[in-house]
Amino acid sequence: MKEEIKRVFFALEVVSPWPEEYPKGRILDIACRHLTLAFLGNIPFQKLKGALNSFPLVPPKIGLVGQFEKCLFLPERHPNVAAWKVNWWDDDQNLNNFQKMLAQWIRSLNFDISLRDDFLPHVTICRSPHIFKEWKDSFSPLPMMTKDLHLYESLGNSQYKPIWSLSIKSPFREIEHVADIAFRINGEDLTQIQNHAIAALAFKSPMLLNYLPEMATPTSLDDIIIFLNELITNADKEMGCPFKAASFHGNLIEEIDLTLSWEMIVDV
Repeated sequence: MKEEIKRVFFALEVVSPWPEEYPKGRILDIACRHLTLAFLGNIPFQKLKGALNSFPLVPPKIGLVGQFEKCLFLPERHPNVAAWKVNWWDDDQNLNNFQKMLAQWIRSLNFDISLRDDFLPHVTICRSPHIFKEWKDSFSPLPMMTKDLHLYESLGNSQYKPIWSLSIKSPFREIEHVADIAFRINGEDLTQIQNHAIAALAFKSPMLLNYLPEMATPTSLDDIIIFLNELITNADKEMGCPFKAASFHGNLIEEIDLTLSWEMIVDV
């Protein structure tokens, strides 16, 4: 019986308020966009499939947030993709450590993998042919967040399918509210709660990224709400803002997994 060969890689699912229009090029479907952690290439899949049944590693409890800060053309010598570089707002040390442990685990299964010391977090948006200047000129910063860990299979023609997944708690999610907008914000500490609350607002109105006040380490939930309202005020003064204010509402809740959550209500 012929051994099943699959072209696979581990990556994090990436979510953003993606633009509706792009410059010319072979655009990756939204469902196929990802942040690669470890590329295995063409491998005999049954061996990896068996090992995944007892996957020993624990990823970060909650996805990370950040923003796409510039358009890159990769690889540098002979670029054939347009990718957006990630600038993390959250501390990415846990993610970096997880990536290294993932590479060690893959090598322990006798699969060949190379990992760059200078990991460059990015998300491929388009493959050639494309016009570099059009992509560079059209870029504008957008918020982003990571979600579940997947093992993707490359199907060809820039199509990727998750064939194994590990759930990671989302940094935030919108929840129903009678009159205003509300979000469930998740974080491992107050700084993450603040970062994830900013991201939730910026997903609704990306222009907020242009008006971020100087970041300070919060010591209470009130500090976070005051910061969010300063952000909203800054944006509203300059060009109007769809939000009126973040409400002084709710308390931080410690969840079973020892993470924190907060129900953020925003007046509109």
